[in-house]
Amino acid sequence: MTFSERSIKYADLLVPIIKCPLGEAVPDCPFVEYWQIDDEIKQMNLVEELPEEKLDELREFHRKCLAKKIKQARKISAEFYKSQKI
Repeated sequence: MTFSERSIKYADLLVPIIKCPLGEAVPDCPFVEYWQIDDEIKQMNLVEELPEEKLDELREFHRKCLAKKIKQARKISAEFYKSQKI
């Protein structure tokens, strides 16, 4: 398989197109519809098929969601750490 400039440009979307990298998806996740596709090659080809505007929207959503989930995880970790008796 060869990779085009476009597939390289949007390589960061390949994982969320296949599944949520941080477990359970948020209710308004726009990637959910792509998880219904049973063929990973077809999922990966979406980077070539979807309009760039759509890919940019997906990227923006994913980055914001990822940042929010990481922030929540840090808060939970900090609370857990504080509760430990050392």
